Parts: sequence; C-alpha cells; structure tokens
Amino acid sequence: MFTKLNEKHEGFTLIELLIVVAIIGILAAIAIPQYAKYRKGAQDNAAQSAYHAVATSQEANFAQNGGYTSSWSVLAGAGGLVRDANVYYGSLSVGNGVSGTLGFSFRVRHKADGSTVYLYDSSAASTVITTDSAQLSVNEWS
Repeated sequence: MFTKLNEKHEGFTLIELLIVVAIIGILAAIAIPQYAKYRKGAQDNAAQSAYHAVATSQEANFAQNGGYTSSWSVLAGAGGLVRDANVYYGSLSVGNGVSGTLGFSFRVRHKADGSTVYLYDSSAASTVITTDSAQLSVNEWS
C-alpha cells in the first residue's frame, strides 16, 4: 500500500523532450534550404551538360555533312547526341543569326519546375540564361 519515497522513475521529462524537438527543428530549418540549393545546382549542371552536348553534336554534324541541322534525330545519328531523359530540349533552328552568319540556336532546361533555361545562338557565340520558363510554350519542349 505504501510506496517508497526514494523509488526511481526512469524516463525523460517533458522539458528534455521539448529541447530535443527544438534542436531537431533548428537543424532541419538549416538543412532543408541547403538541400534545395544543392538539388537546384545539380539540375542546372545536367542542363548545362546537355547544352554542351547539343553544341558539340551540331559541330560534329557540320564537320561530317558540311552544314547544321534542325533535326534532333539527325543530331542523334551523325552528331552522336545522347539525350538526357531529365532535360527538355526546346526548338532547334538553323539560319542566319544576329551577326548575319549561318549558325544554329537551341534551348535546353531541366524538367524540374523553375529550372534555368539555356538559350544558345552559335552565330553570336553567346549563351543567354533566363529563369523565366513561363515565357516558353509548353509544346515547344520535347
């Protein structure tokens, strides 16, 4: 009937548990944005890799056939382009560019929402980077 006064109760107090939960919350608040930044960087790197692969394939096709192509399938064959499944490939066009010389232009971006769009014009030898993918038609990407 009577209990001992100096009997030990094992376990954690509510204050100790709240402190642990607060520490975990603070660590999560720091880690999640860093992870999102890391992930965005990896997606942009994949798009940049595809971007360089397209430019290299176009130049290889030019060396073999004496001209640029506006066909993705020709680039896959003659230019050796291997398309990344995680990257959208936009319009590929051939013609006189900004400087008036014959060249090609194309767009690539990662399939993740809000990813960076890379636009290239070989005749101007320039890259335009924009994060506004809303300006581009959904039907334009393949």
